[in-house]
Amino acid sequence: MSTPLYPPSRPQSIGEVLDTTFKLLGVSLVKTLPYGVLMTLAGQLGNIDNLLAGRHARIFVPRDPATWLLWTVSMVLSLTLWAALILRQRAIAQAFPVSMRAELATVLRRLPSLILLGILLFTALCVGTLLLIVPGVYLAIALSMATPALVLAGKSPVDAMKYSLELIRGHWWRTLGIFLVTAVILAAFYILAIVVTVILVRFARGADVALVTAATTVLVIALGAFANPCVTAMVLAVFGDLEARRAASAASPQEA
Repeated sequence: MSTPLYPPSRPQSIGEVLDTTFKLLGVSLVKTLPYGVLMTLAGQLGNIDNLLAGRHARIFVPRDPATWLLWTVSMVLSLTLWAALILRQRAIAQAFPVSMRAELATVLRRLPSLILLGILLFTALCVGTLLLIVPGVYLAIALSMATPALVLAGKSPVDAMKYSLELIRGHWWRTLGIFLVTAVILAAFYILAIVVTVILVRFARGADVALVTAATTVLVIALGAFANPCVTAMVLAVFGDLEARRAASAASPQEA
């Protein structure tokens, strides 16, 4: 019987965590594409509103009660889908059956806690950044495992933040390195996709603006459909490794 991808049976090296990330992505990509597409669409609600109103697509900035409501809906939908996506990837990694209805039902039960956690994390990062940039960067990594702690380990918002700090303690630089490597790989993929799209558009000089806009929209959705599961796979791999390290550290004194 093959060893499940999650959780790992022992602490892993950085290379092994990255290898687990892409194995998770490989076995789950097809079944997570719906979440990836929906997350991209949820994140683009502001731009969709701009296009429907005849405005040029640009960075969406809330400016009145209606757009603030739209921004809030976008954030809540994105958070809900992110949590459901990581639940699905864990189930696939453990060879369990998957069900969108069950995943969303689980997330909706925890949604108030997720929203509260999001507010607490945002506040902590803002305070850390306002005090000095360095504390903000430190907290961004140190609290990065809070959401999976709530979703996967069932922690309360405050306990999830404490648990994340505990997991990252002593592994901050290592975790940052994994995040950066994943970010570089995704950036390279994005750049390649953009270059290919630009080349295709140049060959299609006769295409009208509507066609180019449609092609760009499809590209954004396709990139998001791949990138979102990739990020959650990385978070799942890192979370599993940090929990294995915590368990190993707790067992060491007893063995001694």
